[in-house]
Amino acid sequence: MDSSRRTIRIKDEVYSISRDDVIAAAKSEAPRRLNAYFVEVDGRRFPPKQLLRAATKTTAAFDSALAVRALQGLGFEVISLENPE
Repeated sequence: MDSSRRTIRIKDEVYSISRDDVIAAAKSEAPRRLNAYFVEVDGRRFPPKQLLRAATKTTAAFDSALAVRALQGLGFEVISLENPE
């Protein structure tokens, strides 16, 4: 698995996370209610914001677009609930 890290900026904080960090975070989380998008990890569907928040352990506010870009940058497929393929 690719363990390359990406730098994510949320507000004034900078985080360095990898795909493995997100997968590990998903294993310790119960999926929350889905709104517009989801990311599937080990057969479970998660909101992108939940995964990014868990992987970074941030309490700062951020929007879904940032979470979607960050997770796509780590190689995750982000699926729209309006147009699931």
